Amino acid sequence: MAATESLKAMVWRRFKKHRLAFWSLGGLGFLLLLCYGIPLIAPLMGWDPDFIDLYARYEGMSLKHPFGTDELGRDVFLRLMYGGRISLTVGLISALTAALIGTTIGVIAGYFGGWIDSILMRFTDAMLSVPVLPLMIVFAALDLRKISQAEGTWNVLGIIAALIFVMVCLGQFISNKRAQILPTLLTALLSALACALPLAGLIKLLGSEQLASGTMASVVQLIIIVVFFSWMTVARLVRASALQIREMEYIDAARMLGAPSKHIITTHIIPNAMAPIIVAATLEVGGVVLYESVLSFLGLGVKPPTASWGNMLRNALDYLQDSPLLAFWPGVFILVAVVCVNFFGDGLRDALDPHEVHGSQK
Repeated sequence: MAATESLKAMVWRRFKKHRLAFWSLGGLGFLLLLCYGIPLIAPLMGWDPDFIDLYARYEGMSLKHPFGTDELGRDVFLRLMYGGRISLTVGLISALTAALIGTTIGVIAGYFGGWIDSILMRFTDAMLSVPVLPLMIVFAALDLRKISQAEGTWNVLGIIAALIFVMVCLGQFISNKRAQILPTLLTALLSALACALPLAGLIKLLGSEQLASGTMASVVQLIIIVVFFSWMTVARLVRASALQIREMEYIDAARMLGAPSKHIITTHIIPNAMAPIIVAATLEVGGVVLYESVLSFLGLGVKPPTASWGNMLRNALDYLQDSPLLAFWPGVFILVAVVCVNFFGDGLRDALDPHEVHGSQK
């Protein structure tokens, strides 16, 4: 226990040396406290974020309204805090879910290797090669209920799977002229299915009636879309760690003692690969907040009346001449949140660097 505590103290000491990361942690904690504590703060202010007062339109900053009011007389501060809850929740849930999926795929590929590694990494490479933001915009803009019911949709997915099959076969035979035909065809087939089936599942899931209705439907759809395109970096990092850890002597000893693969993965591989997972998941939060803001700004993300920083910024463009601060405040909060998360992630990366930690122990 003492060794564990000393390691934690060492990581904390190294983290505090990164001044920007340390202050960003404080700023991020204060922002989270405000956003998630706003249901307790709002009654003290005596205002409701959705209360409309047309006689108080475009009021400036005051003690009554710290950030002024919008075009309908609603308190901007309260709407920013409630919008921040949505934006930060989308970021946190998406990043954690993407980290979980990426960790699962990466540790399976890295530990078992062979054809499993080949198939999973070809799928990961295919996902990494696509333009993420344009595809997010397409999936958010399309009516997937109609697409999932159209006959031509599944023909297109079949064509995509066939193209992936041909490209994998050509790549294997070009890179290795001695490649065996049957294993190569099997790898190409499984790679095509690994790429086409998740895409079909995404279309079916987002086109279902359960996700297409309700006030929070747009939030859930946005989280699913972001997660689908955000797990690949974690998968790559975890795979690299698993490839290194599985060759360690204590892993060989565990195998010789008859430990099952599940026990080795959950007890030895994943705990020793947590540092890159934590750093990647932390940095992913900032990226997801930006994705949410971009999609909502384009009118494809979180839909009104649910407030988020992105759709508040979009709405403010129509009233920019009457009240420029309506566009200023959401932009500032997006900037502060993303910068704080990125600096915090940089500090974690430096603090959890195994080479630096081992050097400090010596």
